[in-house]
Amino acid sequence: MVGRRHSWWWATLFLLPAAMLTLVFFYYPMGYIIWLSVHQWNGLSTIKPFTGFKEYAHLLQEPIFNQVMRNTIVFVVGTVIPSIAIGLGLALLLNRPLPFRTLVRGLSFAPYLVSFVSAGLAWVWMGSSNGLFNHLLGLFGLHPGNLVANPTFAMPYVIAMYTWKMSGYNMVLYLAGLQTIPREIYEAGAIDGLKPGWTQFRAITWPLLRETTFFVLIINLIFSFRAFSAVYVMTGGGPIHATTTLVYYIWRLAFIHNSWGQAAAASTALLAAVLLLTVGMVRYFTRDPVHH
Repeated sequence: MVGRRHSWWWATLFLLPAAMLTLVFFYYPMGYIIWLSVHQWNGLSTIKPFTGFKEYAHLLQEPIFNQVMRNTIVFVVGTVIPSIAIGLGLALLLNRPLPFRTLVRGLSFAPYLVSFVSAGLAWVWMGSSNGLFNHLLGLFGLHPGNLVANPTFAMPYVIAMYTWKMSGYNMVLYLAGLQTIPREIYEAGAIDGLKPGWTQFRAITWPLLRETTFFVLIINLIFSFRAFSAVYVMTGGGPIHATTTLVYYIWRLAFIHNSWGQAAAASTALLAAVLLLTVGMVRYFTRDPVHH
């Protein structure tokens, strides 16, 4: 009994610093944002009058808010699915004994090492009227002009840059997952008649990558929802709010319009959306695959 109590005190002592850091840097800011969302504040005044849910109502009444939500959904879906698919494809390809495999792995991962600011500026230059992409599109008779200034092409162009950045990161995660699958399972599958290729992937590889896919999906959802630098550097939310996502809109509400109450309300909505998606993903990936 004394030994258990002694161990409990030691465990508490070691866990206390991490618990305090989590409380100060995670739960307190989250609670303060939720509290601020029901108050009006301009970012400078010491007075923060209670407004209830008026800030949420004002947010929903903003004509641009519906467009911002649509843009956010398009951006998240348009970046998460392709970057995961490309990352998985690269991992499957580069998990094989190919010539210069290590070099190709490094080159595939290199875009993730470049900051979003640097990558965004480079893609802005390549998407200009005289840039690389316009010359390539010109070969097919297309002349869209400045891609980041075109309301039709701006969002797909930002999505393409973000997907290019994240695909190598997802490749590394899937490579780690692939290398945990024992070779004996593939050998047993071959004995049972499973041929290399799609049949083997569907029956062995993909089910055994379930936990890796869960982690990759959650990480990419969080990254995409909070993406800011790419939009800020490449388009500034334009043209005509065509690339204004929720995080960028929150920044504008707080630092441009000084509407910190509305910004907090939008942040709370973002927090709720990410939590709901995360809980949904956890329930889906932790269910018993045999009975579903």
